[in-house]
Formats: sequence, structure tokens, C-alpha cells
Amino acid sequence: MDEKEREIESAELSIWFFCGILMLAYGLVLVVTGVAEFNHPPANEVLLPWLESLHPTLWWGVVLTVFGAFYSIRFRPGRA
Repeated sequence: MDEKEREIESAELSIWFFCGILMLAYGLVLVVTGVAEFNHPPANEVLLPWLESLHPTLWWGVVLTVFGAFYSIRFRPGRA
């Protein structure tokens, strides 16, 4: 391989890296929203009453943040 082919090959990014970044971003937004819902719970028409005590927004945000961080680290650019 010559130098130009190596530059092109090293410039390619994994689609899983971008998926990880998106999951991480959405997860962080949901975590912030879930924490805010502790102080100001949503109206009952938005969230079923029996789900309110489970805080699904917060838990889903934590799950997305963990998986997003995993994918972002595992498939980061420059990793051999």
C-alpha cells in the first residue's frame, strides 16, 4: 500500500461509532429529563399513573448512556 491508500483507509469510520455517539447523546438527554421529572412529574395523560413511580425515562436514559458509551469506546476511530 502506498501512503495515499493508507490515508484513505485510516479516514474510514465505523457506523457503530456513530450509533454509539447518538445513543450516548440521547441517553444523556433522557437522564437529564428523568432527573427533572423527580421535581416536576409529568401530567397523567403523558405517563400512565402506575409508571410514574418507576421513572422509566430515567432508567431508559441510563441504559442508552451505558450502551452508547460502550459502542463509542469500542469502535472509536484510531483503535487498532
